[in-house]
Amino acid sequence: MRKKVGKNLKEIKLILKSSKVDLPFELKLKVIEVMLDLIERKREFGLFIILGWKDNWRDHTDMPDADQDIYGKNSMNIFDNKNKIKTTVDFDGAILVDSKGNIVHSGIIIEGLKPKVIAEKINPGSFRDLSEQFGFKHKVHSRHLSAITASYIFKGTTVFTISEESRSFHIFEGGKILYSIE
Repeated sequence: MRKKVGKNLKEIKLILKSSKVDLPFELKLKVIEVMLDLIERKREFGLFIILGWKDNWRDHTDMPDADQDIYGKNSMNIFDNKNKIKTTVDFDGAILVDSKGNIVHSGIIIEGLKPKVIAEKINPGSFRDLSEQFGFKHKVHSRHLSAITASYIFKGTTVFTISEESRSFHIFEGGKILYSIE
């Protein structure tokens, strides 16, 4: 997987440079670096990161296990200690990172996204399932459907996922798949 990603890193950089989401390019690359490093080192885990998180969206969050929110009281900047995210890969839920790179929460459930409603807004029509309607090449599960929907609802964010089952890597913005490695 890492070799495949490394070959496509140039393509990823071009895609990120043409992004309409106003987040620092270096910050997006740092999140990708952290995720790719984890793919290389850890087996069987999933990850969901929302970059550009704003505190006023907290009504969309729930915390099923307070022990998983290791950043809630002490945020940490991803540039200062990228390895700290490794401790959260076994948590359920999303990791929320603000526009300055501060990891503000982990293990968070994002609620009220309504992927079916958003998929119909983005790509109306008749489809076998939401995976197809959102444009995924293969069937995906709730982490990815939540992530692509979050990228639409939370304007100005870049959202990243790693699949626990297939180890696929996705980048989403504005309810669209910006980049995918299957």
